[in-house]
Amino acid sequence: MQTCPIHNLATTFDPLDLSDPFPLLAHARREQPVFYTPDIDYWVVTRYADIKAIFRDHETYTAANTITPIVPFSAAVKQMLADGDYSPEPVLSNNVPPSHTRIRALVNRLFSPRRMKSFAPAIRGIAERGVKRIADSAPVDIVAKLTYEYPAYVLFHALGVPAADVPQVKAWAGNRIKLYYGRPSAAEQVDLTKNLVPFWRYVVDLVDDKARQPQDDLTSDLIRLRAGDDKVLTLNEIASCMITLLVAGHETTTAQINNALLHLLSQREHWDSLRARPKTIPQALEEMMRYDPSVCAWRRRAAAASTIGGVAIPTGANLLLTLNSANRDPDVFPEPELIINSRDNLKEHLAFGYGIHYCVGAPLARLEMAILLETLTEHLPNMRLVPDQALEYTRNISFRGPASLWVAW
Repeated sequence: MQTCPIHNLATTFDPLDLSDPFPLLAHARREQPVFYTPDIDYWVVTRYADIKAIFRDHETYTAANTITPIVPFSAAVKQMLADGDYSPEPVLSNNVPPSHTRIRALVNRLFSPRRMKSFAPAIRGIAERGVKRIADSAPVDIVAKLTYEYPAYVLFHALGVPAADVPQVKAWAGNRIKLYYGRPSAAEQVDLTKNLVPFWRYVVDLVDDKARQPQDDLTSDLIRLRAGDDKVLTLNEIASCMITLLVAGHETTTAQINNALLHLLSQREHWDSLRARPKTIPQALEEMMRYDPSVCAWRRRAAAASTIGGVAIPTGANLLLTLNSANRDPDVFPEPELIINSRDNLKEHLAFGYGIHYCVGAPLARLEMAILLETLTEHLPNMRLVPDQALEYTRNISFRGPASLWVAW
């Protein structure tokens, strides 16, 4: 890739700086919709039509690199993983057909509307307990006291993780994001890997426990679908699915809730509208996912030479698909800088991806976010942002949400 041209935007674009990426991305859509950034050796794609076409063509643009670490693992880290028997397989987001087709067909059955509906009472209970716990605590950092843990308790309940284990599993998952999507130093890589191995061992043991004694949870559902046949699904593939869901299924939802609260409260008329008309919460959430998606970028690799937006892309090139830019493409969403809950194409955003790798957990994410917003607008209708607070975003390439968000009521 050393022969790739370095365009003008490469000198100003920092792919790990998520503090305010929108002005630069808007400029890129207009002037250089596809450009190379040597900082991480990726081609950045910014327009909706190009990104959707890439998602659609999964043969030319493979998903194999979606969780490849930005900083290659050192020899020390590789040895630690080998010694710890760390052996997750590509199963969902980083898998390709035909293996992906087989596994995805089974996992899809876990997230059926009927199964998601069965979790709604438990989710509502988690939301109400969380909101009541902070009701007398204002001002409060709602990230630290509610939204950081809420999606974890929801997802881990669904997957069958004991509630007592949630804080530890949540911490392990966060470390994995820093390791794969950030830029840790060599010493930080080693420290983060120390937590990655026990995380994997925990998931393997969880699957083994469910295999011996299935319960009413999604992990057990997948084991029942397996029916003891490794040709259908191996226990290691199930463990690989679980560790993927434990990371992607709650870190992303935490960030998306925080993004939604930030914008709904900073543009107060939208919060007041939800208070008055709670039935519009699902539509508002779709617009929030368009306006500021927590998964702000995703990755693909060119399996063959191609042309994207008039730019020649060589075989083997890494692609960074800026979903937050696509979701503000005025060719698809008129007046993209405005929050408009009445758009007639609300669900055409790319926050959950598109095509065969569309987010399998989208139904659960939509359900739990809607329930939490319903609970907050009902019990804390006067919630407001604490003024003059500085927002901080973790440096990484894919997951965007404020690290803290102070509110009062």
